[in-house]
Amino acid sequence: MGELRIRSALVTGANRGIGLGFVQHLLALPNPPEVVFAACRDPKGQRAQELQKLASKHRNLVIVPLALCLVADTEGSGHSPPHLASAEVTDPASIKAAAASVGEHLKGSGLNLLINNAGIVRGNTLDTETLKDMSDVYTTNTIGPLLLSQVMPHPQLQEHPCPAALRSSEEEGLGCWDRALLHSLPAESLPCCWAHLTSSPTRCLAV
Repeated sequence: MGELRIRSALVTGANRGIGLGFVQHLLALPNPPEVVFAACRDPKGQRAQELQKLASKHRNLVIVPLALCLVADTEGSGHSPPHLASAEVTDPASIKAAAASVGEHLKGSGLNLLINNAGIVRGNTLDTETLKDMSDVYTTNTIGPLLLSQVMPHPQLQEHPCPAALRSSEEEGLGCWDRALLHSLPAESLPCCWAHLTSSPTRCLAV
């Protein structure tokens, strides 16, 4: 990631794991982005403590409440800091509001990089998989990023003459496509099936 030259980036699922790692790498670049939006379900919750510590040390890190999950948020604190927006995958209007908040914060400069990292996994096997679990995983891991990408690239990503475009998969590793997205997912549950389902929309979005 040391070769990236971007002014702004948004990472979903940024409170831990791979998402937190992306945020840390972006902030540690020799020429870090002017602003890094770190999106997670509950910025004030216990699981976001590391992200909160980073935000206290980096003025260019903005934490954005964003829930790409059908499951009710039981960790919410009920308190949203100023200049932050919330979004639910089942409410496109809310996602648009979150995108508008990002655009307002950028003051027209445009979002250059969108990393769709957030996702869920049920850990089922072929024998124990259920329709509800499959629907929840597909909705969260595929439809959620698709809805988010429909809003973020227009106009934010397209405002920049050369938007960074990233995607990762277990088979191909990290790649770079024009106006695509990075979409990394858990691989514990039916990896081949979900890798195909979640990568197809990403491939369709590539220009």
